[in-house]
Amino acid sequence: MKLHDRYVTRSVTIVALLTLVLCTLMLLSVDLFSNLDAYLTNEVSPFTILSLTLLYIPQAVLFALGPSLLFSAAYFLSQLQANNEYICLLGSGLSYRRIVTPILILGILFSLLEFGFGEYVFIPAQRTREIKQDELFGLRSTYDNRNITLRDPEGGYVVHAKQYSDDQKRLAQVLLVLLDEEGAMRGRVDAAWAYWEDDREDWRMERVRLQEIDRDGLVVSSREIPELRLDEFTLAPSYFRNLSNDITTMELGTATDYLRRMEVLDPSRYPELATDFTKRLLDHLNPLILLFIACTISYKYKKNVLLFSIITSLSIAVIYYVVQMVTTIMAKQGVIAPIWGMVIPMIVIVCIALSERAVLR
Repeated sequence: MKLHDRYVTRSVTIVALLTLVLCTLMLLSVDLFSNLDAYLTNEVSPFTILSLTLLYIPQAVLFALGPSLLFSAAYFLSQLQANNEYICLLGSGLSYRRIVTPILILGILFSLLEFGFGEYVFIPAQRTREIKQDELFGLRSTYDNRNITLRDPEGGYVVHAKQYSDDQKRLAQVLLVLLDEEGAMRGRVDAAWAYWEDDREDWRMERVRLQEIDRDGLVVSSREIPELRLDEFTLAPSYFRNLSNDITTMELGTATDYLRRMEVLDPSRYPELATDFTKRLLDHLNPLILLFIACTISYKYKKNVLLFSIITSLSIAVIYYVVQMVTTIMAKQGVIAPIWGMVIPMIVIVCIALSERAVLR
């Protein structure tokens, strides 16, 4: 048993690592050539180009790991069939489930390794790369946002801003609807600008028109003032930022807390943020899912094993990622729950693999 486990584990791992290296180098080449025009236009030094390319390695590894493992398992199992080793293993008393058990254990281990690698290597490298690219190419802050509407967690107001500038921590064309304890409107504040002040941790609004409602007399009073601060208007600038992409590179605890707050503050943005966060977590299951699929499908190849293994791996990967792309869009639009946006592709591809095996049995 131990000899069999070592043989399967070593065979799959060696091919997977070699494939991973080749795929990673291919992705690095694609990244380099896709950015080559920008590098030449901005006269970026060779050392800087090299550092940016090296910082892309963690992301390339994450992209290539799942398909590499899928190809490795498909190639190994095809070789078992082609060389009649599969018959020998069955004749020695091993069931098919026992033969593929080491492969599934590898899937679990690689999923755990991918999670740790993604959280502690990929995220810091990606942040550093984005900062360097912004400095080199003079890009404006990717956190700038437009047409933001948030609700106070305490229910005291609703705020809308036409634009948020992260560099200046400034809101433009601000509208606050003030609410009483019963949720009825008690006033309205219109401001041309609002600036965040770190020392006071509140917003300073300028060129303000304040309208207050006297509910007893049903009278609306209006006055214009140059500057206004409201004690309750203390929402941090981070909640106004465009973080649809950044939530995938936040620290895990920070991302969880931010997502929980945004569910209350801005329900319209919550499905997209929740989908990105769910994808970030469940994408680490790809090695296990793809290896499980590789162990499920049937292998009847006697010739051209390498070619058919590549075709099988590509077909499975394409179906999986295309279905995932469609369900991700649906989840971001709120058509389905974020968790289903990630789970449905797994269910679909497993069903296809099981059906294919049942038909060819």
